[in-house]
Order: sequence, then C-alpha cells, then structure tokens
Amino acid sequence: MKALSILFFAALIVVACKGPKEDTPVEVAFSPDEEHVEELNTECFRYFGEKDTVLLTTHVDGTNITGTLDYSIFEKDKNSGTIEGEIRDNMIIAEYTFQSEGQTSKRQVVFKNTEEGWKEGFGEMSSVDGIPAQDNLDSLDYNHEMILSPVPCNE
Repeated sequence: MKALSILFFAALIVVACKGPKEDTPVEVAFSPDEEHVEELNTECFRYFGEKDTVLLTTHVDGTNITGTLDYSIFEKDKNSGTIEGEIRDNMIIAEYTFQSEGQTSKRQVVFKNTEEGWKEGFGEMSSVDGIPAQDNLDSLDYNHEMILSPVPCNE
C-alpha cells in the first residue's frame, strides 16, 4: 500500500511539474489582448464647420455603445462628456453626461446613420427621471448640415 501511495504522489508531481499550459490557437483567437479589442471597436467621427466642431468617439460592444462627445458651438458654452447607450435600427440612442459651465448635466442624444454620415436628431423632449429625453424617436428632425464623418481617432 505504501508503494502504491508513493507511486501515486510521484505521478502527481510529474503532472504538476509539466510547466505552464500554453493557449491553443482557438483560445488565442477568442481572447485577444485589450489593445487589439480597442482598435477593432473604436471609431471617431467629426463635424467641422466654419465656427463649430463636434467630435464623437465610440466604443462598440455588440449593441452597447460608450464613448465621448464634445460640442464646440460658436457663441455657446462648450459641452464635453461621455455617452452610454445602444445601437438600434441604424441609430445611436444614448445618455449624454456632460460638463458645461462647471456643472454636470445629462440628456438623451440620438444619432442616425445616414448616407452622408451620423446626424443628430432633434425633437420635442420631456423629462424622464429628471433627464431630458426625446418624446418620439420616429419623428426626430435630421434636416441640418451638421454631419459627423469618420476621422482617424489619433487626430
């Protein structure tokens, strides 16, 4: 019995000392490093007008979207903040948390992917849980010239 126990522990030590397990090619393909994921899922869009600039950076994970949104509109206070929401029916529907005049505020933003690029939709808004939100997503107005076009994210 003693010999059997010694043999069992010797086999256990050999298996344990085999060294670190290497990932198989399938495991490597389905668990990329974070930098690679960031490159694949990050996109940037910008509107650059005569005196106005809007910059949208998105990070997409399935139908979920996060990112940053910065408005520099002539003769208005600069807004800079983050978005968190979803992509649905060729639209970004997100909560925009932003800083303006030293105060943090929130509102809903909706962008539609058109042939020209992403366009923000505007319409009647109501307060939902203290946050301004669009009353009807189907009746938003996209008839304006502020089109966010793809740009490299390192600009």
